[in-house]
This record gives sequence, C-alpha cells and structure tokens, in this order.
Amino acid sequence: MMSVIKKVLLALFALGLCYFTIWLIGFSSLTKIEDDNYVGKTLLIYPTAGQFVLIEHWYFGKQSGDSYFYSSPPNAEGDPPPTLYRMVAKYQDVNYGLKTLLVSDVIEYLLEPVKGTVDKRLFFFAFSRCEEQTDLFDQDTNIKIDFVCD
Repeated sequence: MMSVIKKVLLALFALGLCYFTIWLIGFSSLTKIEDDNYVGKTLLIYPTAGQFVLIEHWYFGKQSGDSYFYSSPPNAEGDPPPTLYRMVAKYQDVNYGLKTLLVSDVIEYLLEPVKGTVDKRLFFFAFSRCEEQTDLFDQDTNIKIDFVCD
C-alpha cells in the first residue's frame, strides 16, 4: 500500500514539475479572431518596405512555411515591382505562462496576393510603414488600394 502511495506522489510531483516548466518557459498560440474593418482591405507593398521571412519560433497552430512581414533594408540590385495583397483574416498571437509578463499579444493579418497564389501563410502587422489611401486604384485590376507600404 505504501509503495502505491509513493508512486502516486512521485507521478504527481513529475506532472507538477512538467506543468511548472511549461508555465515558466511560456508558449504561444495563433488564434483566429473576429474580423475588423481592416479585413478585406488591400495593401500595395513595395520591396523597400520589407519582405516576408519564415517564422522560426514554434507556436500552437503553426503551419509549414508561415511567414511574417519584416522591415529590411532596400535591395541594392534593384527592386522588383510592388505587390498587391488583400487582408483575408485577423489573428492574435496569444501568449501563456511567464511569457504573458514579458511579451504582449500581437494582432496579425493574414494576407493573400491579389494575383497568383503562395504556398505559405503571410502575416502582416506593420501598419506603421503604410499610408492609408482614399482614391488610389491598381491600373491592371482596377481594385481600390487602401494602404501603400514603402
């Protein structure tokens, strides 16, 4: 009887230690949240504003190829033309454990190119690099451009 109690206590201690370690390290999850007035808007992103790079850290809900927008220096070899994207969904990067004290939750928008397709999810949150537009239209598609990022 005493050995069973010791085993149960040891198992509870191990589970508690695992829970504490996970809480201490903290983890994140990507959660789709209710759309707002930005979803459905279009962005014209110039290469001088930045580029999409792979997300290297792990989180619950991560898919292969997930990328985020990163401000980078201009390309010295000449820049390709700007790309038109549409915001299709709103996500929140939710933190748990000790991470809630160190890192604030981030709102991100899932983008898709207006022309063509991509085989990865593109997340954008850098509205500080964009200017809102009121009467700008794409010449090729006649789609209204809501934000220009350069």
